[in-house]
Amino acid sequence: MGNALTKLDESENAFKGRSASIGSGSTRPTNVSERRRRMHMGISNNARSRTNSTGSQLMYKKKSTRERDSMKESFAKQLVVRYNESVDGGYLAPHGCYTFEKLDYDPSLVRSLITARKLAPFYIPLQDFDESWTREELIKIVDGLPLHAAVNENPEEFEDTPIGNLKVQNIDELVDKSLSKKEQRKQRSKIFKARLHRKRILWQEQENEAFLEQKLEAKKEPNPSKRNLALPSADLNHTIYKKGIECPICFLYYPEPLNYSRCCLQPICTECFVQIKRGDPHFPHEEVDPTKPVTNDDEKDPNLLISEPASCAYCATPNFGVTYQPPENRKTGIGGTPPGSYKAAHDEEKASVSNRSGSEEGPKTPSKSPEDPEVVTSDMIRPDWKAKLDKERLRLARRSANATAIHVSNQLVSPDHPSRRDSTTDSGSIPNARSSRLVTNPMVELENQMVEQAIRLSLVDEEERKNSQVHR
Repeated sequence: MGNALTKLDESENAFKGRSASIGSGSTRPTNVSERRRRMHMGISNNARSRTNSTGSQLMYKKKSTRERDSMKESFAKQLVVRYNESVDGGYLAPHGCYTFEKLDYDPSLVRSLITARKLAPFYIPLQDFDESWTREELIKIVDGLPLHAAVNENPEEFEDTPIGNLKVQNIDELVDKSLSKKEQRKQRSKIFKARLHRKRILWQEQENEAFLEQKLEAKKEPNPSKRNLALPSADLNHTIYKKGIECPICFLYYPEPLNYSRCCLQPICTECFVQIKRGDPHFPHEEVDPTKPVTNDDEKDPNLLISEPASCAYCATPNFGVTYQPPENRKTGIGGTPPGSYKAAHDEEKASVSNRSGSEEGPKTPSKSPEDPEVVTSDMIRPDWKAKLDKERLRLARRSANATAIHVSNQLVSPDHPSRRDSTTDSGSIPNARSSRLVTNPMVELENQMVEQAIRLSLVDEEERKNSQVHR
């Protein structure tokens, strides 16, 4: 609370001239605008001290536009599917069943979980599956699957949006300078999104072309040892796709094994799992009393904001998480043998068929708690949820403090306020007792409001300082 004393001193300095005048009519300034100016200075000093808070700058240091753009491009590059980054027949990036805007998880964490085989890889799904397909038919179908789903190259939201030369990083020249500053920022944001959308398409197309070229060269090469070992062998494609399982959420067919919900043991593909997350921070739901006025969110205590954990999509159990049992008969790609060198032995295929027929009903393990080391929760792939909640709380606290300051300032400039009406009674040399009370009461009221405002701002700064120490 050290900052509170400083803020109280600032408020007292702003009011010392007026407070002295209450007790002595000869020293009281008769200029109403001067009193307003002093009061406004007190509000401005408190606002500046809050804005320059060290804790706030340490915790939420505002990044430049180029830094934010660079982070977004780095995030997008990690979502590109690369054929030479595979795990047990799957990949480290999503196939594209959902749009890019819905992918807001931490890709580096998900990639590490997949390579550690704690989460199923992103498989290329089948639109349909038929157990009557022969080996040759299945291999031909899988071999023709694209590395990534098709993407809309010209979405409506980016129509008539200039993107310029994608090799040039500076896009300020594409912004219409005749617009207002606010409209220029909006236009720049839209241009960057359109450019990033186009870059993602080009990055993925390069990988798709490289994948296709390597497959064509592999077909021309009669010697298997000279083929690109990063490409999956025919035995691997047949082994992982010969028994498909449908994801109950997206209704696409994936190789087994998939992830299973920790609570009700229902299958779910990784593509759908990364979509499940916490809701936005909100105030607890309360029963509305029709006899009482509705309280706006700005008037509520920001510390009451909550962020509820994600619930299971099947049984609505909170703290949603999944478990994954990696296949024992194939360990290819990162941390295993090259996918192109995989060969399925005859006895292994029989064991695989037996295991799959027994696993159609799901894993035999019981449900597990979210703290179990084998469980991957939705919060684990979005570890910044707590920081976002704290940031929203601070934003509402700052907004409430600013609203109070504006309210006090409006009282000073209001022509109907008693402090302005009673300023005309100061011309007499002998102060009247009744008029003195009229002058004193509103001034004391405003001074108390400013003291409360200083304390509130100090509490916000203290909370930011504590949070910054926790997040260091």
